[in-house]
Amino acid sequence: MLTMRKILVPVDFSERSTAAGKHAVALAQRFDAALSFLHVIPPVRSQFAAFEGALYATGLDLVDEETVTERTRRLECLAKTIAPGRAVETVVVVGDPGWEISEFAKSGGIDLIVMPTHGYGPFRRFILGSVTAKVLHDVNCPVFTGTHVPDLPTGDPRPYHRIACALDLSKHSETVLRWGSEFAAAYQAEMVVIHAAPSLDVSGRGGQYLGPEWRGVLLKSARERADKLLEKVGCRAEIYVDTADVADFVSEAAAEAGADLLLVGRSAHNGLIGRLRTHAYALIRESPCPVISV
Repeated sequence: MLTMRKILVPVDFSERSTAAGKHAVALAQRFDAALSFLHVIPPVRSQFAAFEGALYATGLDLVDEETVTERTRRLECLAKTIAPGRAVETVVVVGDPGWEISEFAKSGGIDLIVMPTHGYGPFRRFILGSVTAKVLHDVNCPVFTGTHVPDLPTGDPRPYHRIACALDLSKHSETVLRWGSEFAAAYQAEMVVIHAAPSLDVSGRGGQYLGPEWRGVLLKSARERADKLLEKVGCRAEIYVDTADVADFVSEAAAEAGADLLLVGRSAHNGLIGRLRTHAYALIRESPCPVISV
């Protein structure tokens, strides 16, 4: 059974972060979790100073006590507005937002972070907010994010009816599927598994592929592996498999399946590539629904 003891909501007082806070409140109610609202005030040097000036300003946050007090009041007011009658921890700190959020999550034993991306509208294909990107890279806990977070209905006790898991069928896929299965059980939601099998290009020029018989073999093998994984985890799900671009196929399949939520995997190790799996950024940008990266 999935347990969430602590949920963190980074707040910048935008409409999108407020909407994320409302969904976090609903999640906290479902899982009986404690809520923390965190607001980070960037140092003035980070907001306004030129690069050279910022070097000389190192160590001087230049944020006065009045600003901290005012932001604390606003955060407490917001918490009371969107979580009436509920105890909510409110914290205001000065520093780099991405670093402070990540450190708070790691030191505070956070089980889920709920935050929107800043990529939306016609440019969302190219943009993933730098703060969200750093948090996704640095933290170990699942992160609920995406351009469609504000689109979820806030009054629905069951906002998730169909949950899609995008799996690459690696070892980490079992963790993602198990987490998703337990999350779906909490909402009595149906499960969908999506896998984009690799296209075998043998020409070296991107235009020639192995014949349809080999494509059939690939799809059959991928479906069998997905079935075995489902059996191992002990859940049932509709399976979507094709040889296609990962981000395009996953987003199209999630939309076709009517998914309310998409789960994707994050790598469990650090390295030159970082924690996010190869396609995770693209999946978060292109998803037709909010995304939880595990």
